[in-house]
Amino acid sequence: MLGRVYTAVPAAGSAIRMGLGYSKAYVDLDGKPLLARTVASLLASPFIDMLTVAVRPDEVALAGAEIVGKLNLQDRVEVIGGGEERQQTIDKLLAAAPPERDLVLIHDGARPLVSEKLIYEVLEAAAEWGAAIAAIPITDTIKESTDGGETVSRTVDRATLYRAQTPQAFHRDLIVSAHRRARKEMWNVTDDASLMEQMGHEVRIVEGEERNIKITTLDDLELVRWILQST
Repeated sequence: MLGRVYTAVPAAGSAIRMGLGYSKAYVDLDGKPLLARTVASLLASPFIDMLTVAVRPDEVALAGAEIVGKLNLQDRVEVIGGGEERQQTIDKLLAAAPPERDLVLIHDGARPLVSEKLIYEVLEAAAEWGAAIAAIPITDTIKESTDGGETVSRTVDRATLYRAQTPQAFHRDLIVSAHRRARKEMWNVTDDASLMEQMGHEVRIVEGEERNIKITTLDDLELVRWILQST
């Protein structure tokens, strides 16, 4: 699969839930920026020889200096400006894909602990089936509330529920078509696999990893710091 994979890393979020006042991509994670750790984890895979990161448009130069320059990754990492919403960012990342790459791997810039094993398994499933995601079965009891969290409406059967993660991988023509359709139909989704589902295409599940944490809160940040310091 080496030479076939285009890796897209959306990292243009605003980090409102963390309350930092600046992009979480540059928050210190045991001596390195968060985004630098994610990039390093991805490039550790023998199937990823290059990747493209999308950051906020006003941070392209900063990311180029802090992520690409300091890690000497000029030949392996491209930085572009993202969009206002995640789907717009992915559109821009897809437009930047080299024409010879026929598999697209999408991974959140805020998941720095992704493993080589998980990357391989998702890519392998996507190569065979066209679309694949990492996901973890839900073990908590799930309650539904229809009044804004005041009362419980019902308990949801968790036997069929999974927490979606990234990486997610797709045949290039499928994910490009899905995003084109999403623009036309004005679909608004929170991950790329959802577009494939709306297109009627099967998405294969690869068992994810509990340590593949997406950093969205300060508690997540402290947990990942603890994991890094413990390994």
